[in-house]
Amino acid sequence: MLHKKIDSSLKSILNITFPMILAAMSTNLMLLISRFMLAGYSVDSMAAVAISINFVLTFTCLLTGVASSAEVLVGQYNGSKQYEKLAAPTWQMIYMSAFAYIPCFLIAYFSDCVNLYPEYYAKDGIAFQKILMYFGVLPSIKLAFASFFVGQGKTRIITIIVVIGALSNVVLDYTFIYLLDMGCRGAAIATTIAEFIQILILASIFFSKSNRLHYRTFQNRAFDWSLLKECFRIGLPISLGNFIMIFAWYLMALTIGHASKDEATVYSVCSALYIFFVFVAEGVNKGIATISANMIGRKDLESIESVRRTFVKISLFFGAIFAIPLVLCPEWIIKIVSMIPDDISRLYPEIKIGLALLAVDITCETLMYSTWGILIAGGDSKYAIIVDQVCFWGAVCFPMLILYYVLGSASVLVLYSLVAVWLAASQLLLHRRYKSLKWYNKLV
Repeated sequence: MLHKKIDSSLKSILNITFPMILAAMSTNLMLLISRFMLAGYSVDSMAAVAISINFVLTFTCLLTGVASSAEVLVGQYNGSKQYEKLAAPTWQMIYMSAFAYIPCFLIAYFSDCVNLYPEYYAKDGIAFQKILMYFGVLPSIKLAFASFFVGQGKTRIITIIVVIGALSNVVLDYTFIYLLDMGCRGAAIATTIAEFIQILILASIFFSKSNRLHYRTFQNRAFDWSLLKECFRIGLPISLGNFIMIFAWYLMALTIGHASKDEATVYSVCSALYIFFVFVAEGVNKGIATISANMIGRKDLESIESVRRTFVKISLFFGAIFAIPLVLCPEWIIKIVSMIPDDISRLYPEIKIGLALLAVDITCETLMYSTWGILIAGGDSKYAIIVDQVCFWGAVCFPMLILYYVLGSASVLVLYSLVAVWLAASQLLLHRRYKSLKWYNKLV
């Protein structure tokens, strides 16, 4: 059986990273498609979903953060040539997702009881929220299966599910939103079905005859409490950090929504693009974590610095690419926004400034997550999360809440300006940790 060699060469880095970027783009692209299709249906529906997505992600990130830890363990098993153990972390994350269905179901069932939406967004927001929460375990199950391939650097399958997921989501969104006139409910159903399709593809390959024979993907299905605890040790800090941060974004989305419908519309447009373009930061994070985990598994610590420098160049390259539509040619995006049936031309100047700030924020986030990925590969997730949370709440969340509750205003442009401060401070502290080598920990 040919096992994939992962090293510090540019070819190996690109072969791992670009499919990871596409994988991150898959989910983000589906959310972007749904929101802009809803914009053609109703601007209020688009704005309601912008708030609802933050609510759903607040809870599902608890599961996906832990599920993503399987990639680290698979990567280290692969690097240390313990191929017979590669499937075990995936199974533990499948079991974890199954256990988590009960709380997801309860959150969905009682969604009507906790309604924090502005009155004009409540109906659509809750409808979208309920359906996604009823199926809130699907993203973590998808990550569990994907970790088996990602940890080995076998990323062709990731590219396949990205294409199939995006195409199926476009067709399903159009069918449910417009042809069946289901609006936000239709968008949620379309996203759920697209997730199912991706899981079925991953599962079919995971259980293929070749993988059952060489990696014991079915035989290694036993529940392993010690391995599950190791996944939680790595992933739980990530999950809790993501939970707190996304909950903070949910609070800010609510704050902006209550402050002004115009600001809520600007936030909806900018945040949709932010969610889409930030796929590069997420992909870079996954790529460098996978490569670093393999190098740690074979005790090749020196090559990680070479990998880090390459990822810095990749981050800056994508930053320059993002500047084209967001800064140099924002009219392209404005033309798309102008297709919305409601007249929001008065908001175009503010949207253009917001797009320029997004270009800066996404570049900074990509750089920060490249350092973050190395620390996670070494099992140093707790430090990374604490630093990120302190910087985020201190630089972004508290100032925004103070502006609203003390001064009565909430500006999208101020929000994205503060985001740049948060990312710069986090990167500085994470880079110092990386240089200290305190993050290094061979887990398997």
